[in-house]
Amino acid sequence: MKLAVVVLMGITLLGSLVPLNAADPAGASQVVIGFTGGSTWTSASTGICVWYFPVIGDLDLGFLFAPDASGVPVIDKQHAYLIWVSDWSIQVGFANAGFTNTGIKNVTLSLAVVPAGEGTIYFSNRPDTRDWSDLTKRSTWGVPVAKFVRGAGLFQSADSWASDKFFFSAPLVSSETFSLNGVEFNFKDLIPNGMTCFEYGQAASSSEAGSCTAIVGDRQTAGRKRN
Repeated sequence: MKLAVVVLMGITLLGSLVPLNAADPAGASQVVIGFTGGSTWTSASTGICVWYFPVIGDLDLGFLFAPDASGVPVIDKQHAYLIWVSDWSIQVGFANAGFTNTGIKNVTLSLAVVPAGEGTIYFSNRPDTRDWSDLTKRSTWGVPVAKFVRGAGLFQSADSWASDKFFFSAPLVSSETFSLNGVEFNFKDLIPNGMTCFEYGQAASSSEAGSCTAIVGDRQTAGRKRN
């Protein structure tokens, strides 16, 4: 179903973002999502990642966040209509000190492989009713409107995990149409094959931000069949 075109003028959050028609698939490597949030470690090797989205295509902030008493959208997790949730694990960490002596002081890289997993985007038109007290209990978090296969990636840091980065692709597996303030939206219209995400974190990814670009190509080559 075609969607109304919602144009956000003067987007400054991501300089590489260009106007998108949310009814049409994004172009190759086009930035489609800007996210922030963080991971909660549930053990020494597992955790739960939760993002919210200040940028989705060209949607105005009023379509993404509930307003305060004055009617202004509040950009935080508690007011986000849409959230990304992904349970993850890491394999045993390792380090790379480099192969050759260049005469320049080398910085040892801290590394860990993050195996493939799943990611789900939840929608709720009443984000204030979400219960965040237990991240494993998600019955109040809303309706799953998009499911992804989160590809494997390399978790990496040059400062012993004071800061880090993690890049991965997430083919879209399934999606459902839902209403954002009266405008129908479906992630398959924007990213029919999924997205590749570039995440930057602090304090072992307890806080994160980044952007995602559209995967373009036949959906079979994107990695999974989409409903």
